[in-house]
Amino acid sequence: MNNLDILSKNRNNLLLAEAIGWLHDYYKCSDEQLLFETNNEAKVKSKTDLVNLIISNENLLKNTTLSFQIDGKTISSKINLMLHNSFSMAGINKIFGKLVKKDNNDFIKYLSRCHHTAHFDKQEPLKDPRRIQTYSGIRISSPFGFERNVPTNLTKKLKSLPWNYLINYCPKKREILRREIEELFSCAIADTRRPINEVDLWSWGLLVGSLYKSALAGNLLKGEILPKEELKWRLLSVRVKGLEYMLGVTRIPDLLARKRLLEDGFDRVKKLLEVEYPLGSEIYRDENGSIYVVPDLDNLLEICDAQGYSLRELITTEFKRGTLKNDSKLQIGGEIKPDIQLEDEGWWGQDPEFREKTQWEKNKKYGQPLDDKLPKICPIISSTPMSKPDLDVIEDNQQWKSDVCTVCGLRQQGPSKKSAERSMCNICEKRRSDRSKEWVTEQPEKTIWTEEVADANGRLALLMGQFDLTHWLDGTFLETIFVISPKESNDVVTKTASPSRLRRMWETTRLFWQEVQKDIPAEAIGNEFSRLKICIDGKPDLGDFHVYSLALGPTELDIVWVPSQDKTTGYFITAANLSYIAHQLGAKELEYSKPSDAAWYVKNYLEKLFIQEKQSPILSSAEEDLSKGKQNLLEGNYITEIIYQEDKYTPVIPILAEPSTFMMLVPADKSLQMTHLIKNKYEREMAKVRDRLPIKLGIIYAERRMPIRSILDAGRAMLSRVFTLETWQVKENDLKSTSEEIKFSIKNKQLLKQKDSTFVWGIPTKMGDKITDDYWYPYFSVELKEGEKRNSTLANQEIKAKMPLGQAEKEDCQIVYAADLNPGERINLLPSIFDFEFLDTNARRFELYYDQEGRRPCATKPYYLEDIDRFFVMWHGYLKHLSKTQCKQLVTTIETVREQWFGQDDKRISLNDEVFFQFVADTLAGAFWPEEIKWNDIPEYWQRELIRAGVCGELTDLVELHLEILKE
Repeated sequence: MNNLDILSKNRNNLLLAEAIGWLHDYYKCSDEQLLFETNNEAKVKSKTDLVNLIISNENLLKNTTLSFQIDGKTISSKINLMLHNSFSMAGINKIFGKLVKKDNNDFIKYLSRCHHTAHFDKQEPLKDPRRIQTYSGIRISSPFGFERNVPTNLTKKLKSLPWNYLINYCPKKREILRREIEELFSCAIADTRRPINEVDLWSWGLLVGSLYKSALAGNLLKGEILPKEELKWRLLSVRVKGLEYMLGVTRIPDLLARKRLLEDGFDRVKKLLEVEYPLGSEIYRDENGSIYVVPDLDNLLEICDAQGYSLRELITTEFKRGTLKNDSKLQIGGEIKPDIQLEDEGWWGQDPEFREKTQWEKNKKYGQPLDDKLPKICPIISSTPMSKPDLDVIEDNQQWKSDVCTVCGLRQQGPSKKSAERSMCNICEKRRSDRSKEWVTEQPEKTIWTEEVADANGRLALLMGQFDLTHWLDGTFLETIFVISPKESNDVVTKTASPSRLRRMWETTRLFWQEVQKDIPAEAIGNEFSRLKICIDGKPDLGDFHVYSLALGPTELDIVWVPSQDKTTGYFITAANLSYIAHQLGAKELEYSKPSDAAWYVKNYLEKLFIQEKQSPILSSAEEDLSKGKQNLLEGNYITEIIYQEDKYTPVIPILAEPSTFMMLVPADKSLQMTHLIKNKYEREMAKVRDRLPIKLGIIYAERRMPIRSILDAGRAMLSRVFTLETWQVKENDLKSTSEEIKFSIKNKQLLKQKDSTFVWGIPTKMGDKITDDYWYPYFSVELKEGEKRNSTLANQEIKAKMPLGQAEKEDCQIVYAADLNPGERINLLPSIFDFEFLDTNARRFELYYDQEGRRPCATKPYYLEDIDRFFVMWHGYLKHLSKTQCKQLVTTIETVREQWFGQDDKRISLNDEVFFQFVADTLAGAFWPEEIKWNDIPEYWQRELIRAGVCGELTDLVELHLEILKE
């Protein structure tokens, strides 16, 4: 067994092999290929761009070889032959003539094997002209059936790739080439035929390149050339309790610094495994770490480099070097130690004998069952890593001279004066200062201060989202998505849990949250918030980029000290929502409702106070220990000028946008609008699988001074609720022949037994072209009692699959096309959830928990996601027209009578009491409704919804949310 240095000695060749894997199907990123696949062969022949590119690459790369010496043998191949080897099988030669040569050495065989291992991802659909897309409207699908347009002019973009970088290839060229290939190939499509048009060319090439590099690295380490049929791989995971580490702080700059530390640590591990010792490739990453494809070696983690350090030790060391702006003094060090695990056994993906068993009829193995073996990625992702602090590398942890740092809880405070004053160690203090400096100098369009996020009422919201990917990543729900559907044939083929498909699933959900993070704040909030620059005389003794509080009588204004730099004098910059400050200073609503007006109001107030009246400013540390009394840090200094800043910012703080979890701090008054937008996006892009891919949306409301750790703790508690399988009943299924959607009401019979919930779902039954019937994605699991048969006259519409009952338990069920569901049928689904909580006190977060049925102590929560629309209509359509006094009196009366009649009502007897129902109805009817909307003018359906909401307590929740929390 060779040591790791054999990989570094062959680094450039291994990286070149990886690049060949990325590019081996590059012709698919061309307009010619799209025309060919859409039966436009005549038009293809009239084009010459791809022909010229292939010829150009034949000549450009004819002298570049891939070469290894293994077991005393030198194996080499010209990379132009490797790149073009698969073209003849793909029809390129048929169209353009014999343009490319073929080769059949060991390198080609390995590349072919890796191609077919990944080909497990691209199953063969039925030969049906309806599956072939038209050239002018080719679309690529997500793994969940949502289609987007494929861009045009692909061949031109393909020609612009830096092909010459493959000559004298090296890590620096790899970085640039990968970035450009990923950007282009992510938009291209590996196969245009539905429903396998979900495979983008980048995820396809990335997997082939990963497998190819790892296979060759394994041979180098073993010192032997394995037959291609014996190639196997494993998964290597490097994981930490990332969410716990990031959220275990009290201030946002500390959280964002920890997030960057983790990213840098994982990036360094990635560079180690992909470049320094190129034996693997990252195929998955979330907030808790990464997963790599590596060679199938039992002792991989124990293999050492020339200095005697094992791969496990090298990974740990690189992770600990994670830092900010490459400053070695700010490294993660021993704050958190990664949990490094190697899969117990290897896997080979698609059966190496796939062709012999399925395509070559004369082969004796033809017709035998396939023996596919895929990596088990779900247990890795769902497990809790063992990641604790490594106290051995924490400096001075044995010699305490002061109190423990309030941020990391590991090092002692100080020793510098500034950090000691802030009850922090030097490292944590510098990390925070660096984040503040970066905000001032590089990112003024963003914010890192919760004071700027808080709305005009001084309240902010932690907006959260979560997908449940568990049973997608373990392959269970892939049994409900088809390549050949039961609507098309009795020989049904479901989609397989291939590595690249699993990758696309988490990439799709991560992209969903990244788009939410990027687009929705701009739509819901805008970019119109302003800051003020405050100039002073003298040079105060203040911490660079530290936040301070400026006393303004009825309130305090958070400001950040920006020291002298580039020949400019030091100044303060505001770090609070000026609408809130103006409100507290007595401004009328018209004077603070618009951010720019609020900024001018505060500017005028400060000028009057400190410049015209020449009052001495009183400045104190925002983190000062109140027990020691506040000290005026600007004693003897005066404010000389207030400048309105033209730079605008959006008052949100993104925290997480990972495959399963999303977190963002937003103004409380914009939280519901943003929730609506996320819900709409979810129902647009995930509608076909919403019964199997539930989303959880939650909001934690808090005052602006609430410790961020308390808010994040409450958020984690809300996200801890497990999605539970429920049985609903179909009430209607109205399919119109001209409609692109079906709508049906689902009558819940489980979660709230005393209250039926009827919702209307829109399930698209067409693909993105609005023409092609979608027979592959929109399916439901129907519950049948033993011996029960469905009442149906339609053939070829059902298939058996498994539905998860818990973490491990599953049961057989029948899968039925959405349009074929019958009224009265019971369906199994994972419902989407919405919840909220207001932290009026720090301790309120401890009351946020869920029982085994997923309910909270307050019987109304959580709600279904669909309730959001119902609540919107009830409040904005009707209740909002009542006065605030009327609304509060209404719910007070209802809840007082409930308590008088039923006590604590733990068993919720009031929900089924007819007398109480009538009392609520009479109370609502007797309210002082305004002239423009009387009770009798409200449609009967919404009268009934309002009464039911009052009976079950939702009315009380609505009034609390809008009047008490949002202060509308």
